[in-house]
Amino acid sequence: MSTTRKRRHWRRERLLPYLLLAPALVLLAGMVYPFCLGLYYSFTSYWLQYPNRFRFVWLDNYIGLVEEPLFVRALEFTLGFTLVAVVIQVGLGLAVALFLHARIPGRAAIRALMLLPLMIPPVITALMWKIMLGSTNAGILNYLLSFLGIDPVNWLGSTQGAIVSVLIIDTWGNLPFVSLILLGGLQALPTEPYEAARVDGAGPIDILRYVTLPLLSPFIVLVVLFRTMDSLRIFDVIYATTLGGPNDATTNLHIMAYQYSFQWYQMGKGMAQAIVLLILVVIISYLLMRLWNRASESTA
Repeated sequence: MSTTRKRRHWRRERLLPYLLLAPALVLLAGMVYPFCLGLYYSFTSYWLQYPNRFRFVWLDNYIGLVEEPLFVRALEFTLGFTLVAVVIQVGLGLAVALFLHARIPGRAAIRALMLLPLMIPPVITALMWKIMLGSTNAGILNYLLSFLGIDPVNWLGSTQGAIVSVLIIDTWGNLPFVSLILLGGLQALPTEPYEAARVDGAGPIDILRYVTLPLLSPFIVLVVLFRTMDSLRIFDVIYATTLGGPNDATTNLHIMAYQYSFQWYQMGKGMAQAIVLLILVVIISYLLMRLWNRASESTA
C-alpha cells in the first residue's frame, strides 16, 4: 500500500468515530439551546402576555421560591411521592421478578402479558384509569368495591384519594419495567454461590437475604436510579388525571413550573422552578450513580 493510500485510510479511521457520533451530537446541540434559553429566562421577569416588561431580576425568581407556599408544598409532594413510589415499585417489582424467575407453568405467557402496560402511552394509561376510578358514585373500581361492602371512594376528588390514585396509576404503568429489569438481573446471576449455600444448609430465606439480594444489588440500584429520575419529574399522569389538584394536593415541581409558565404566563418564575427541579434530579442521580458504582465493584 502506497503512502498516500495509507494516509487516506488513516484519515478515514480517524473521522469514522466522529461521523458515527454526529447524529447524537446534533441532537444534543438541539437540546442545549432550549436549556440555555430557559436558564436565561429564569433570571428575568419575562411574561408571555407582557413582553415589554422584560427585565433582568437576576436571583429574585430563585429567592422568591423560598417564600412561595405553593413551592414548598410542591417540593414536599415531589420528594414524598418519589420516595413512596420508588419503594413500592421496587418492592413489588422484586417480588414479581422472583415469582417469574421460579419454574412455574405459563411463565412465558405471563412475561408477555406484563409488557402490555409498557406499550400504552402514559397519558392513555392515565385517562383509562381516570374513567375506571370515576367520581364518588361512579366508576368501575367503586362498583367492584361495593360487592365487598366498601363505601364508594372519591378517588380523584379528595386530597388523599388523588394522591393514592396517582400512585396506583404510576405503579401500574411502571411495575413491568422494574420487574423485567430485575428478572434479567436474576437470570444473569452466577449459580456457584447458590450451590455453595445449599451445601451449607441455607434455606430459601437465607439464600434470598445473603446471596440473591447482595448479588442483585447493582440491578436494584439501577432500577432505583431510573424510577427516581422519572418520579421526580412525573407530569403526564398527574396532568391527565388531577391537574395538580384538588387544592394543589398533587402539584409537584414539574406541574408547578408548567402552571407558572403556560397558565399564568410568568415564564421567568416558571423557568426558575424548572431549573431547580433539574438541579434536584441531577444531584440525586449523581448520588445514586455513585451508589451503583460501589454496588457494581462489590459484586465484581
